[in-house]
Amino acid sequence: MKKKLGPVSIVYILLFLFILYAPIVLMVVYSFNNSELDMGWSGFTWKWYQELLSANDVKTAAINTLIVSGASTFLSIMLGAFAAIGFHKHDFRGKDLLDSFFYIPTIVPAMLLGVSLLSLYDILHIPLSKITIIISHVTFCMPVCFNNIRVALKGFDRSIEEAAQDLGCNQLQVIGKVLLPNLVPAMLSGGLLAFTFSLEDVLTTFFVAGPKDVTLSMYIFGQMKAGMKPTLNALSTLLIIVTVSLGVIMQLLQNRSVANSK
Repeated sequence: MKKKLGPVSIVYILLFLFILYAPIVLMVVYSFNNSELDMGWSGFTWKWYQELLSANDVKTAAINTLIVSGASTFLSIMLGAFAAIGFHKHDFRGKDLLDSFFYIPTIVPAMLLGVSLLSLYDILHIPLSKITIIISHVTFCMPVCFNNIRVALKGFDRSIEEAAQDLGCNQLQVIGKVLLPNLVPAMLSGGLLAFTFSLEDVLTTFFVAGPKDVTLSMYIFGQMKAGMKPTLNALSTLLIIVTVSLGVIMQLLQNRSVANSK
């Protein structure tokens, strides 16, 4: 029998939610504030969003972000999917050790990852550009996709693969016609999570970006040095809408993936 929450538990939960979401709500509200100084409510306005959407540097940063996040997400999904399928279909010596190495980029601090990648590019004489940002983002986005797809494969019925082989399918046909179609929800949910990670990354991108390859996260970081502006509130609000929407879609896809694996 489930116990009801007591008054202390309810107060604790409400306090936790307030501390967690109050700054976000306040930022969203002040993105519509007519005052430029954010020192009190002075009326509702859309002008900060209009100013934001008309700024050329914001448009350039948005285009760079879409290119970098889109490319790194696509590569992460493809690499993560085939790596997960390889682990699923084959047993080999050192498999568990190699499996653990996939997760190292996700636990290494972003600053250390950025410095190490910058050193690698310098040693190899690779000029900093969008390409170096994409490669860097793949290093910590691919393990996310890999983990999502591996979880989906653990619940996959191997008898379906065996049935396809009995009907004359070779290994590539089994992967293309049996495995990949069933892994689409897991691939998409992992891809959305990877896209979110790429979208919000600042530290790693700061070290490996070229002088003209400013992303939205770097743009916000740079503008913050001059003080918090209402346009930054507006831009942050738009990014919150995008990330929350991606999170909801990702959760729906994960639920579908779990349902398909049962």
